[in-house]
Order: sequence, then C-alpha cells, then structure tokens
Amino acid sequence: MKNIIYLRIFLGIIIALGCVSCICFFNWVIITDKSPDAVQLDPFNLEGMEIVGDTITLSISYAGGCEEHSFSLYMSPATFLESYPVQANLYLRHDSNGDACEALISEDISFNLHPVALLYKKIYGQFDEIVINVFEYKSNDKLNDSYCLLSGIG
Repeated sequence: MKNIIYLRIFLGIIIALGCVSCICFFNWVIITDKSPDAVQLDPFNLEGMEIVGDTITLSISYAGGCEEHSFSLYMSPATFLESYPVQANLYLRHDSNGDACEALISEDISFNLHPVALLYKKIYGQFDEIVINVFEYKSNDKLNDSYCLLSGIG
C-alpha cells in the first residue's frame, strides 16, 4: 500500500512538471519492506556503480544468453539507516527467466532514484545527502556512493 502511495505522489509530480514521456525511459527504485532474500532471485556480479544526478547505473555480469533477463532495484527496508549522512540499502533483483545458458553477459543498467528522494523528503522534510549502498547477490559485500539531494524535487 505504501508503495502505491509513493508511486502516485511521484507520478503526480512528474505530470505536474510536464515530464510524462520520461516515465518510459527509466526503471524506478522500488521502496519495500521485503527482506533482501525475498527481493533477490538469481545470481549476478556487481562490477561497479555510478550516480549521476538522479540516475544510478550499475555495471553487472551474469550467466545467460538464451532468455531475456529482467532487473529491478529495491530499497529495503523502506527507511533510512540513521547515520550522517543517512544511508539507503538497495538490492538488485535479477530474474533470469529460467535461462540455463552459461555465456558471461556484461551490461550497465540504470534506475531513477527519485522514489528514494521523495521518501527522504517525507521523513526529514528537506533534501540532503544520502549514502546509497548497493549489495552484491546474497552477500554483505556492497558498493556505495553519495546521492546529493541539495536541489531536490517538489
């Protein structure tokens, strides 16, 4: 239910800004209280990450080549780790669609961080810096980078 509310708020802002066409070009970070084990499906290697503006790009590799793979990025839990700056934990969901092939596939995938910014503003009433942690598959190993919300949205 919370996810639907956040999505409606975000889509309302996008429509108000006249940016409806950009919805088709981004994968949005999904805010959830599901456990990381429930979010992560199939193995991948996290090779790198970069945040530019409101876009996080993950460099990943995985086995496949015979089926189309899909990816989603989840923030879990649906709150921030209290530190300065606060931290958000993100987990990549890789669905191999049962691909049994073993070719090594490498690609960059991008996601929009606006849902994380909206949650931050809802909780703290302003925009500021967030440390974004992206975790390896079923591991405590992670990469992190800063996401600056100084200009913010809405």
